[in-house]
Amino acid sequence: MRQRFEQGMTLMELLVAMVIGSLVITLVIRGLGMSLNLYERVADMTSSMDIAFRESHWWADSVASLVPCTDIEHCVEGSASAFSGFTLASVVHAPGMRMPVTWEIARVDGRATLQLKDGPATEGQRALAMTLAIPGSARFAYLAPDGQWLDEWGKTVSNKRLPAAIRIEDSEGNIWAVADTAQRPYGRGDYRDIVGLE
Repeated sequence: MRQRFEQGMTLMELLVAMVIGSLVITLVIRGLGMSLNLYERVADMTSSMDIAFRESHWWADSVASLVPCTDIEHCVEGSASAFSGFTLASVVHAPGMRMPVTWEIARVDGRATLQLKDGPATEGQRALAMTLAIPGSARFAYLAPDGQWLDEWGKTVSNKRLPAAIRIEDSEGNIWAVADTAQRPYGRGDYRDIVGLE
């Protein structure tokens, strides 16, 4: 007589396979949850870095595109708390158009924020507040052609040139942001910088 063996799993083998399967599923689900949590944290951090990066570029482009004086009414003027002029790199309006711009350090409750007013002044125009981190003692400084940093710019009629750079610094001299002006320092019809008479 032939003996016949049944092929199949015993109850014990089935229980062991179910336990191993449930452990694998638990580990996969837990790993997926951790990776989703990590993704959300990275996305939040990247988003805040993206905003800071964009704002620092707005600042640098706006300063780099400052237009030199075309007449005494349209010169760059600045103090330790604000500066204004005309730029070709408007944040709000189409780039390439000459637009008035004002950057200001506003202080509220001991904290300082960088604010932008871009475009022609209109009634009810609000400043665009930046999220760039600057200290409460922040101020603007202007680089003169002789290499000195000044607290004011363009307050005298004789100073109609663009500053070489503008920076934001604190009371201890730490630099928080700096941008070079990329335009010629003098307006049309004034070629002192080209012929070497500066």
